[in-house]
Amino acid sequence: MVERETGAFKRVVTDDVEKEVVAFLNTFGGVLYIGLDDEGTVIGLDEAKEQSLAVIDRIKTTILPSSLGLFNVEVGQDNGKEYVKITVAQGMEKPFFLKKYGRSPKGCYTRVGSQTAMMSEQMIEELSSRRVRDTLSSVRLPTNTSASLS
Repeated sequence: MVERETGAFKRVVTDDVEKEVVAFLNTFGGVLYIGLDDEGTVIGLDEAKEQSLAVIDRIKTTILPSSLGLFNVEVGQDNGKEYVKITVAQGMEKPFFLKKYGRSPKGCYTRVGSQTAMMSEQMIEELSSRRVRDTLSSVRLPTNTSASLS
């Protein structure tokens, strides 16, 4: 296994996890493995289940707009060593960003080949201008409520 545009490896959970998730949300989606070395060999994680729960919480609380429903975190095992697998879908409400930095180059990331890179102001503006505005929270219900369910 090698890192590519839609796949990345991390040895341990760091702040880079959120950056990687933001980058996947802003591009084509992808899979992030934690507990693997740079070549994709499983080196394992201590307390992988607890770390997976912490990762879920971090993704939910540090990334905007909400990425709920756009990622899945699971614990895998290979040769008795556990790792965390984070599968991320491409987001529709781009740009996604790190809450603490806002919609700025320091908060917005993209994938360039197998690397995660900060977005330029121009890239952020371009994504913002094409942003999908009809999300579930903004879709209006039909006004004709006289329809029968029978």
